[in-house]
Amino acid sequence: MFAYPFQNSYLKSSFKREQLAKKLEEVTYLSDANYKKTSKNTSVFYGEISNIDFSLEHISKKQSSVNFVRGQFLGADNDMYIKIRLGAWKHQRVYFLLVTTMLTLLGFLLFYISQAPHGFRYPEEYYQIYGYNSSETLYNLQTPMAMMMEAFIAIIAIIIYIKYRNFRKNINQTINYFKGLWEADLINKHEVPLVFR
Repeated sequence: MFAYPFQNSYLKSSFKREQLAKKLEEVTYLSDANYKKTSKNTSVFYGEISNIDFSLEHISKKQSSVNFVRGQFLGADNDMYIKIRLGAWKHQRVYFLLVTTMLTLLGFLLFYISQAPHGFRYPEEYYQIYGYNSSETLYNLQTPMAMMMEAFIAIIAIIIYIKYRNFRKNINQTINYFKGLWEADLINKHEVPLVFR
C-alpha cells in the first residue's frame, strides 16, 4: 500500500514478563501512574504498561524512535516473545482517512476536469474566446475549484510522505533500542510458536 507507515516486529528475550515490564517502566513516563515521574531516568516514552501489553508514544528529543509503539509480551517463564507494532500514527484509521480523502478528491478532480468548460453561459462561448484547438481539460485544471482540489491532494500527499520517510528512517533505531533494553534478539514471525501468535 502507498507509503504504509506501520510494521510488526518480533523480539525474543530470556527475561521474565515482569522484568520486561519493569525495564520498560524505567524509561517511560506512565500515564496510568497519575502522571507522576516513576523513576529518575530520562523518559523516552509516554504511555501505559502492564505485564501483558504496552502502548507508548515517543517523547524524547535525544533518542530517535518511531512515533508510536504498541506491543504484547507473549510466552512463559524465561522464553518470552515480544510482538511490537511500530507506527507513524497511533491508529491505522488516521492513515486510511488521509488516503481515502486524497483518492476521493482525485476522483472529484477527474470528474470536474472531464466536464464542459466551467464559467461560461454556454460551451460555444469558450470556443469563441479560446478557439477550437485549445484543451478544455487544461482550462478546467486552472479554475479555482480545480486548483483548490489539487492543493488539498498535494498537502495530503506531502503529509503522508513526510510521516512515512521519518517512520522508515527510525525503524532500525527503535528496534535496536528495544533489543538493548531487553537484551533481546530480532526474530521473524515464523520463529514464534503458533500458540503465541
